[in-house]
Amino acid sequence: MTKYILYALTLLYIIPSKAQQAPLYNQYHVAPLIYNPSYVGFNDGVDVTLIRNQKWGNYGEGFNANSLSVGTLLKDNKSGLGISLYSDYVGITSKLNAHLLYAYRIQLGEKANLRAGVAAGVVDNRIDFSNVVVTDPNDPVVVNAVGDRKTMFDMNVGLNFSYADLRVGVSMPQVLGSKLLYAGNNLSYYTLERQLVSNIGYSWYLNREKGLILNPEAMVIYSFPGAPLQYSANLMFEMQKIAWVGVGYKSNYAMSFNVGVNLVKNLKFGLAYDFMINDVATYSNKPNAEIMLKYSIPPKVQQVQDNSEFERMLAEQKRIMDSLNNVIVTNDANARNQINQLENENQVLEDSLKKWPKNTTTQVVPVDTIPEITPEDMTSNPADYFIELSGKDTPNGYYVITGAFAQKSNADALIRKIKAKYPNARIIQNKRNNLYYVLLYHSTEKNEGLGYASYKAKTDLTEETWVLHYVKP
Repeated sequence: MTKYILYALTLLYIIPSKAQQAPLYNQYHVAPLIYNPSYVGFNDGVDVTLIRNQKWGNYGEGFNANSLSVGTLLKDNKSGLGISLYSDYVGITSKLNAHLLYAYRIQLGEKANLRAGVAAGVVDNRIDFSNVVVTDPNDPVVVNAVGDRKTMFDMNVGLNFSYADLRVGVSMPQVLGSKLLYAGNNLSYYTLERQLVSNIGYSWYLNREKGLILNPEAMVIYSFPGAPLQYSANLMFEMQKIAWVGVGYKSNYAMSFNVGVNLVKNLKFGLAYDFMINDVATYSNKPNAEIMLKYSIPPKVQQVQDNSEFERMLAEQKRIMDSLNNVIVTNDANARNQINQLENENQVLEDSLKKWPKNTTTQVVPVDTIPEITPEDMTSNPADYFIELSGKDTPNGYYVITGAFAQKSNADALIRKIKAKYPNARIIQNKRNNLYYVLLYHSTEKNEGLGYASYKAKTDLTEETWVLHYVKP
């Protein structure tokens, strides 16, 4: 008996009718582009979603629909590109759809966006009467119907508007209304009827920091030939990083229940059941089930997904930076005061020295008292890289150095202090450690002049003095 009922359903599928052709998915909120191409590239990265829907298990193999969609946001951050594959089979009929999807986003405001999308592809439709079981083999419908396979061009268009957490979309699948005639038989043709699909959804964040969301969603499907208006509504509670659970209603058809879990990072698994509430439920007691797998490939530059946590981290970093900035400002003010005080003291000393009588005799240091420069007396570091304050590289050779400072102002103070005795003293910077070195003497060779300059500096100055052998890296 069930085979006869299945055959009757098949004939309704073949002979012109006002049946609704858009598949009814429970978990369309996970991949809205299966109804509306403007949603392709709605999220960053690449989304791959697989949905299998199975129903009417009491009648042979029932009705089975499979959907695979892949969508990504392009580098311009405005365009989305994807593919959509769909197949179904019921009785002696089967269908395979393949579409290429494109969407473009127009920003209307800080939080408002309008997206337009189009899907173009082909529909491959097949009819096979070889396995039909009938009571009357002379039935003209069966005699005249010929198994066949036809392919037609198809196009879907859609728009969606989003503002903050609100989403509104409208699309028209099968906008071309293509029609296929099988083997010239007027009883065997198939038409892709135009339909209008609209949806609205909102993400109500109960707690953004913990990712607790309540998602109400509604969808309406209208077929232009005059099929009954089909509407559905879902309410889903989601723990963003863990799982979700929801309930739904399909008009004059079923109550639905769905649950999902994040199996691993970026991989979601969902399961949905329809509990039929119309007259067909009397004849169909097998569950109408749907399973879903979605894998999201994040973009190369992974953004922080938890905005509340990101904002908390930014606030904490700003607090630390403000605190450090206050310390720097205070220390800088203290340092400036100390420098000004030292400069004043140094000026007083210089003024006092000018009043002392000048010693006209020049002290000559005996050559035999000057110690010879040995390798042990020198320091070197192959990673050193010295530049002049003008930015030019300093030459290789031997340097007599007295003092290295993190602040250039301290090096300037020392230059002013020793300038009278060492008029050629200057400042060079080591890019390895960003310290400012006070250079008294430079020589390309390790000669007596180097030894004298080192001896004189160590004798006259209280600052630490050493000889540096430098070779530019």
